[in-house]
Amino acid sequence: MRKGKKLLSVLSSAALLVGLVAGCGGSPESNQSATPANGGGEKSAKVEDTKAGESVELRMVWWGSQNRHDRTLKVIEMFEKENPGVKIKPEFSGWDGYWEKLATQVAGNRMPDIVQMDYKFLNEYVDRDTLLDLNPYVEQGVLDLSDTDDNYIGGGKIDGKLFAVSLGANSPAIAYDPELFKKAGVELKPGYTWEEFANIGRQIKEKTGTFGIEPFSDLNGFKHYLRNHGLWVYNEQGNALGYDDDKYLVEYFHFFKDLIDEGVAAPAEQWVPTADQVENRMMTHGTAAMGQMHSNQITAVMSSAGRPMEVTILPSIEGGEKGHFFKPSQFLSVAKTTKHPEMAAKFIDYVTNNIEANDVLAGERGLPIAKKVRDHLKEKADESGKKMYEYMELVEEYAREIDPPDPKGATEIEALFERIVQEVDYGQSTPEDAAKKFRNEATAILKKNNG
Repeated sequence: MRKGKKLLSVLSSAALLVGLVAGCGGSPESNQSATPANGGGEKSAKVEDTKAGESVELRMVWWGSQNRHDRTLKVIEMFEKENPGVKIKPEFSGWDGYWEKLATQVAGNRMPDIVQMDYKFLNEYVDRDTLLDLNPYVEQGVLDLSDTDDNYIGGGKIDGKLFAVSLGANSPAIAYDPELFKKAGVELKPGYTWEEFANIGRQIKEKTGTFGIEPFSDLNGFKHYLRNHGLWVYNEQGNALGYDDDKYLVEYFHFFKDLIDEGVAAPAEQWVPTADQVENRMMTHGTAAMGQMHSNQITAVMSSAGRPMEVTILPSIEGGEKGHFFKPSQFLSVAKTTKHPEMAAKFIDYVTNNIEANDVLAGERGLPIAKKVRDHLKEKADESGKKMYEYMELVEEYAREIDPPDPKGATEIEALFERIVQEVDYGQSTPEDAAKKFRNEATAILKKNNG
């Protein structure tokens, strides 16, 4: 994966570099080693060879809800009890203001030891040499990723170095109404193509009178379509689009617009008002048989629907490449300035692999990346939770390595895409004109933000 050339917007280069020069370093602590399992094959994070009376203090920062705060604080307490002399000082907040505060801490050479990191900003912090490569701790067995599929790990790697470990994963999905499918005599078999997807929608409309498809409204569907073609939305430098021929976006726009014109897919007047509201989506209320969502929305969809719902992968292209990937919900990273890198890595190992810790965390940050943890939580899950775990197991068969993190300005481009989708579906723009407009405006955004 490439290293993006992006700046931390809140920091000046000089301020950050001063902080890094003053406090970088953090080589593996050779006087510590991982200890054996403590029953049932569970890897312990306890450090037996810490010098007597030695105290270790780490600062950890994260964002989230009060529910997340409470769960994380409990796990920190558990880790401290298993490791006498270790103290983790928590610093947490909501999303608003989190990145500004973190950037200020980095500039002042006060970066927390353990940092909850987001996929969008990973390149920025790696680019400024603020994060520790965790590969040495994986090689030493301090951070055990042997129970984790490579697809869950790749999102935290840049240029082969592991700068972040995923706390949870999700992937785009198709939710559908099994009763409507039964009435129409159709089914979605994993591996189905885009054309089969359209034909199933046509049959549902013909035999039930219900819209077969709720059109895809965000950039995720197009990202998937590009990955089917072996392409990505952005180039490696993050300063331009990653596909040269607008035919891909024209085809994508035509796919849904043509189905709308046929009466198979719901018109914009009906799907647009509820596109951002899972509880009010057309597929949730049974006015469309199927629609796109994120895997972590399965529970919300089923709860709002009040009836059985199923979930499966997105369409594919016959002979094409795998489109799915596991998107990290967020990561844990270690600051390069930490004085205790091995202990920080041990804590990440603890939240990744420890069963008791994950009983407390309960997958609140997303699907755990360690298989034994997923299997354990799946057994305890309710019906909707089980469907989420089963779906992510299915995705493993249809996923490949995630593309590099989106460049700076991606949020603007996502909003642009949604606006242009609506223009096409409302009939205000042709797919051809819309594809050109997206390229022109997206290119301007990327150049403005990434040079």
